[in-house]
Amino acid sequence: MDVAAWASERRCFVKTLHPPVIDEVRPYIHDDGVAQAEFITHRAALERAQTLVAIEGATIRDVVGFVELPDGQICYEGNWSLPYLRKHPAYKRRFALSHRRLTGNIYSLLSLWAPEFYHWFHDVLTRLETALPELPVDTKFLVNSNPKKWQLDSLVAFGIGPDRLEIQPTGMHTRVEKLWFATPVGHSSLGSGLVVQRVASRLRRHFVSDDLRRKSCDRLYISRHKATDRRIVNESEILPLLEEYGFQTVLCEDLPLREQVVLFDKTAAIIGAHGAGLTNLMYCTTNSFVGEIRIDGVPPAYLVMSRQLRMRFSRFEANMLATERERLDMQVNAAAFKDWISDCSNSF
Repeated sequence: MDVAAWASERRCFVKTLHPPVIDEVRPYIHDDGVAQAEFITHRAALERAQTLVAIEGATIRDVVGFVELPDGQICYEGNWSLPYLRKHPAYKRRFALSHRRLTGNIYSLLSLWAPEFYHWFHDVLTRLETALPELPVDTKFLVNSNPKKWQLDSLVAFGIGPDRLEIQPTGMHTRVEKLWFATPVGHSSLGSGLVVQRVASRLRRHFVSDDLRRKSCDRLYISRHKATDRRIVNESEILPLLEEYGFQTVLCEDLPLREQVVLFDKTAAIIGAHGAGLTNLMYCTTNSFVGEIRIDGVPPAYLVMSRQLRMRFSRFEANMLATERERLDMQVNAAAFKDWISDCSNSF
């Protein structure tokens, strides 16, 4: 449960990268029941400093990135959900169908849900941001199979090109000569706004040149109609109202990462359903408005991150709809939405 303590007992390299995030999180959860529950559940992770450890002879299990320590124990950190870990085939199966060895210094970019947009930028890149200055110059980086274009583009902003990547195939167990492992910066829903700011600044410097910046303050509505869940089934009823207030509709999955960073860098107000697109709030300027359309049960990630980045945040509660695919969509009460956006308009 605490790989830094394990490594210290065995006199492995251990270095603190970032102090515990509990005081970065605590001020922003007082009025939200879900955030308070997450705070209590994951308090141990919030009270633990982020560390970098170097482990000789560790094994990376499958693309989920479970770290098997040399004594056979499995490192929990980086996986967010203990029940998920215990039920996963990569945890229960001691021997993989295929295995290999990698020599040299290896840093793992693998963790639970790492190939998903929010988790990549909020979880994976924050760990890399603090760890990168401490890694040997010849370090190679283990990444999931078939990495997405935005993953590769974001790594270039960290000075990591394709020549420094090692692909972890699905079902593969990889034994590493020397693994450099950075523990999480807090928890996936309750992280460090300071480190998120550092990641956002790095990506802005890489992607946003002065000639691409515009002085106009755009308003964006992030649609999820191409997503597999949490779609707004009656989106056509609220689009005219959004347009009335000056919001342009954007589908983030249709835009390369560079265009997303450039677009949100000059945006003063965003509204969208809870989902990956709202991750781009990290590029907005201080005091921007963030409006989240949500249903019960979603994590408080965007509330906490918005407040940490000193943005004005508001939520609209939608109705939950079960689909035939056993996923959840949402329906918006158009009249209530009209009242909500009118109340929020002074913040745009």
